Amino acid sequence: MDIIALNKVDNLIWLGRYSERVYSTIKEFFIGYDKMIEHPDFYINYCNDFGIPNIYTSPSDFVKRYIKDINDPNSIISNLYRAYDNCVILRNEIGTQTMSYLELAVNDLSSLEDFDSFIIDLQNILDHLLAFWASLDDEIENYEIRNIIKLGRRLERLDIYLYLHKDVKELIKAYDMLEHRLNHSYIPYNKEAFIELQSMIKNQDNLDYNKAISLTESLI
Repeated sequence: MDIIALNKVDNLIWLGRYSERVYSTIKEFFIGYDKMIEHPDFYINYCNDFGIPNIYTSPSDFVKRYIKDINDPNSIISNLYRAYDNCVILRNEIGTQTMSYLELAVNDLSSLEDFDSFIIDLQNILDHLLAFWASLDDEIENYEIRNIIKLGRRLERLDIYLYLHKDVKELIKAYDMLEHRLNHSYIPYNKEAFIELQSMIKNQDNLDYNKAISLTESLI
């Protein structure tokens, strides 16, 4: 870890976590929005699944505020800003070219005004995030920097999948990807919690999702 300043490690992890949170949230939002077309109040179930407070007054209020309300800490734009804030701090580590893709995502979402076409706009955000991650691999020579960001991504994805009670196959895949990153980084982590989490996910009969979430969030 002597190659990377210790005070930047936390920023690298959270850059990975927040960028993944935006990506996975948008994909799940698309699924939820499809269900809302026939069942408008499905947004209430969506909030419950993600463990976020239902502060919204109607389906349309949910769509607009969940996408673009900077005062809602659980909104897509709030998490995107958090990812970008970490990116700014890490400008020297990741470079301006890689950073520019997150900047494009922020600019595009900030300028969204026509909610009749928000599906296309959100798809553009996904594309910017994919370009950002591709640029990380192309432009950053320091393997450990790339690995820590990816570690944050994989940690966040498993956490989200547990909140959403994803099926066994998806949970195992998310766990295996996180394990790979942990094994290839020098980040200290809670090995006892990880072993217990492994047992719960891979040998599950009646998985205690709440406990699995607590274990996941205690790993680093």
